[in-house]
Amino acid sequence: MGPFGTVKRYRTLLKESGVEVTVHFEAQLRNIAGTGQAKISLPSACSVAEALRIVAGKFGSALGERLLTADETPQRSILLFVNDQAVAHDQAETHQLKSGDTLLLYPPISGG
Repeated sequence: MGPFGTVKRYRTLLKESGVEVTVHFEAQLRNIAGTGQAKISLPSACSVAEALRIVAGKFGSALGERLLTADETPQRSILLFVNDQAVAHDQAETHQLKSGDTLLLYPPISGG
C-alpha cells in the first residue's frame, strides 16, 4: 500500500464523528491547504496522528506529503501543538483530541 493508503478508512470513520477541532496551518502549509484554518470533524477518541491522516485525506496529497511520512506517521519536521501545548512526535499516536481543541501545525521555517 502506498503513502496515504489508509486515509480512505479514515474517511469512513468520519461518518461516526464525535469531535470537532480547529486546525491552524502556518507558513507554507497555509498555502498548500489553501486556508489558514479549518474546522474538522473527527471520530471520537481521535489521536493527533489520526487527525493528521484525516487532514491529509481532506486536503490532498501535496499537504499529506508535508505532514506524513510514507508509513503515515507524522513528519518529524512538523511541530505539533494542541491548545498551545507542544505534542512530542512519540506522543502523537496516543495524545487524544477533544471537541473544541485547536491543533496547530508548524512546518520548518528558515531565515534570519
